[in-house]
Amino acid sequence: MRFLSPYSLIWFLPFAAAIIVLYLLKLKRKEQMVSSVMLWQDAVADIQANAPFQKLKKSLLLLLQLIALFALVFGIARPYIRAKGMSENKIVIILDSSASMQSTDISPSRFDNAKSKALEVVNRMGSDDTMLVITAGAKTRVVASFTSDKKSLQSAISALKPVDAPCNMRQAMVLALSLVAGKSASPPRIVLLSDGLFSSLSDLSPGSANLTFIKIGARCDNVAITSLDSRKTLSGDQQVFVSLRNFSDKQRVFNLELYMQDQLIDIREETLRPGEAKQEILENVKDASGRVTAKLDIEDDLIADNSGSVYLAKRGKLSVLMVSKGNLFLQNALNLDPRTQLIRSESIPADFANQKYNLVVFDCIAPPANLPPGGYLLLRTSAAQGPATIGAAVDRPTVIDYARNHPVSAYVDFNEVRIAQANYLQPKPWATTIVEGPGGGLGVAGSNGGRKFVQLSFDILESDFPLHVGFPIFIANCLDWLVPTSATAPGDSIRTSQPMYIASRLPSKRLT
Repeated sequence: MRFLSPYSLIWFLPFAAAIIVLYLLKLKRKEQMVSSVMLWQDAVADIQANAPFQKLKKSLLLLLQLIALFALVFGIARPYIRAKGMSENKIVIILDSSASMQSTDISPSRFDNAKSKALEVVNRMGSDDTMLVITAGAKTRVVASFTSDKKSLQSAISALKPVDAPCNMRQAMVLALSLVAGKSASPPRIVLLSDGLFSSLSDLSPGSANLTFIKIGARCDNVAITSLDSRKTLSGDQQVFVSLRNFSDKQRVFNLELYMQDQLIDIREETLRPGEAKQEILENVKDASGRVTAKLDIEDDLIADNSGSVYLAKRGKLSVLMVSKGNLFLQNALNLDPRTQLIRSESIPADFANQKYNLVVFDCIAPPANLPPGGYLLLRTSAAQGPATIGAAVDRPTVIDYARNHPVSAYVDFNEVRIAQANYLQPKPWATTIVEGPGGGLGVAGSNGGRKFVQLSFDILESDFPLHVGFPIFIANCLDWLVPTSATAPGDSIRTSQPMYIASRLPSKRLT
């Protein structure tokens, strides 16, 4: 123990001495006439003594006064003790809120059981503890920041609800570890409440944090729709793809039902062994549009994955203008896609500027000087607003490389294409070379100012490109990349928990 003002203790000695002296002094007595002094012998002895002081006697009052004086002087001396500072004890609760936590193998559900265990952790908090609560779904969410207020923590946990989404536990753990990182007198604590149905986190180290995993769940008696999607075939028909899996340890027999809006259009009996997965393709929706729902007629521990919906939308026709003197290969390749409504012309139509085409193909014919926004395929021609300028001519150029990852040239092998004559292309800064020759580009693609271009520097009729299996793939790639998305895909496949972006039709305003 040390004192901030140790010299103040000296004051105890003079003050204590003064108090003792007061107890040693004899009392002055007044003379009083009495009838007898037989009972006052001690008083008479004091009066008869000549010394001014008397013998110090035992006195409780004197002892209390000295103690009070010492306490006063001790406080004035300001004692202190050196000790290490104590920091708060940090606790992070990660609560799995994914779809699997809705399972009812534990009454009333896994998620409700996890919430009750989380509330127990809150009740056991110490006075110096602070707690943060995180939910781990498709997105990690902090529902209560670090606080020692038990009521606010209990209120936040009680209000939680599970979501129909997968669990991204990695994101939640990374956030928790970053929030408790740093030096502290006591190691932080992370409490993870989950059924364990998430990907491995073996590459994450808790560091100095104490990690406690509380497993929720007793069994897994569940048959699920693991995926649901739709697609269009090349003939234009629609199909619905359903993937099923039996997660239980016993064989399950049930019905798979397919609804268009609320009308039952198909039903199939399914049998799945323990752990077995199965896929079904439903073709009773060829010309349908609207909501298609797949349901499992079965009773298991998890209801959330027993149904799913997909929206089917009929794609509108694509208006494609082909300006060419005649190219049967190109015409047939464009007609392969059931979406296209092909318009052929040997010259640029007089009302070209007033018509709206989804795609315009200029085959060895120069386009007009001012092209409206849209998609353009340029074959052995160039445009002032195009992606490249025409360079030197070359005979029998060899394709030395091509962009395998570009949407236009993907799955097309240009290495075997033989070309009689071409011009090297010099791409503009906003364009990309997709087919490369020894002295420059033979194919370029780019987007600028609301216009998308694919430009080839050779006449396809002066090459063997139309004879390769990659030619119709190239034309299909051009259709998908050049035509605006809103025209080719009126409906998108959106998975649970993923954001959906909707283009606004309202005029935009710049905020200043």
